[in-house]
Amino acid sequence: MRRTARPRAVIAAALLALLAGGCGQPMPDHSPQELRGQGEIGGDIRFSWWGSASRNERTNEVADLFEEEFPGTDVKREAADWGNYFKRLNVQGAGRNMPCVTQLQARTLGDFTARDALLPLDPMIESGAIDVSDIPEPVLDTGRGPDGALYMLPTGAAYDALTVNATLADEAGAALPDGAYTWEDYADFLRAADAGLPDDIAPVNYQGGLPNFFIAYVEGLDQDLFDGQRLGFDKRLLADYWDMWVGLHEEGLTNSPAEVAEQPPSPEAGYVAQGDVMSDSGPGNALTPVQNALDGAHPGQEVVTLPLPSGPEGRTGNVLISSGMSIPRNCDNVPTAAAFIDFWANDERGGDTYASDNGAVTNTRLLQRQLDDPELPDLKKRELALYQEIVDRDPASLLYPPGYMAVFESAFSRAFDDVAFGKKTVPEAVDAFFAEANAGLAT
Repeated sequence: MRRTARPRAVIAAALLALLAGGCGQPMPDHSPQELRGQGEIGGDIRFSWWGSASRNERTNEVADLFEEEFPGTDVKREAADWGNYFKRLNVQGAGRNMPCVTQLQARTLGDFTARDALLPLDPMIESGAIDVSDIPEPVLDTGRGPDGALYMLPTGAAYDALTVNATLADEAGAALPDGAYTWEDYADFLRAADAGLPDDIAPVNYQGGLPNFFIAYVEGLDQDLFDGQRLGFDKRLLADYWDMWVGLHEEGLTNSPAEVAEQPPSPEAGYVAQGDVMSDSGPGNALTPVQNALDGAHPGQEVVTLPLPSGPEGRTGNVLISSGMSIPRNCDNVPTAAAFIDFWANDERGGDTYASDNGAVTNTRLLQRQLDDPELPDLKKRELALYQEIVDRDPASLLYPPGYMAVFESAFSRAFDDVAFGKKTVPEAVDAFFAEANAGLAT
């Protein structure tokens, strides 16, 4: 079941209204040609993104390449870490002062489509200003809004993976799950490992409150996570999921809730990376730093990443978490912004330079160039190859409602903590979560 609706009549009507020039807000008066991304490419554009110092360096190099490709352009750059980036962007959005090319993530896209802050990119694709021919449809769909229009061009796709200390599993005599393994298969794997693991190493982190694990459970069952701005699954499903985790804990297959609460947030500082827990969910593109950390803590041990568990009928539980580029309605240089996005998505020099720094590059041609590079480290190749495997299984595209991260994720983790620490029963925590999440998402 697809999670992104694309009612063509609705899209056509919305785009026709935009092309007719009736935006209804004091924004730049874009001509139909500009809304198609056509016109003179030149002048200034502002470009914003989040990232570390190393990502900033790569990003600046790609922006420099664009300026060389299009003389007369000047990319004004605004970078920040994740938290400060979105604090600033929310202020800019409220003031209709967002950069002409704004980096967003699928989980935050709804916060800006809800306020009608972004231009649809479909007319720019139809005109040829932006080429998406090498981006798979399931990946492209992660940039769509509730009306089915494309508001973010996905340029990097991340995913969550089951991260396993393969050395500990092998020494414990437990074979790694393979193929479209289910949650029951995963539990059996944990039981097999527990019999041979040292007493101070848990088979899995007690992660019933981790939203991304739960999303995989819901997707594997082919259920809806959301129905508009409300939860799309029923209470019984969540109760079954949390009961499963409580059962694993009661069997002695997890560590303690106190230990989970104390785990550092970065993957390379987590318990799997330190050799203290055998398996956990984690970012698939964190394989390299996790292995590097494990090399320091326990030389000779190897970590591997696997797809998240599938549903009982073999449906993949993985979803893609894309990052990409949007053009806000306040942009006064749309043709140059469209050219920048097209360059970023398709230029081979840019793809080689950025090197999938923020998730796997979504352009299949650029991705294959990286996979064919003999100098690409084996761990990075594994990250990109697993992304390909997930895309080939046609993962669903989630439509995250406004406030997803602030409301859903925090409420979900907090509700399970109440279960884990014995403050509430599973039914009580489920009721509390539904009440809080539905109320928060509806506002």
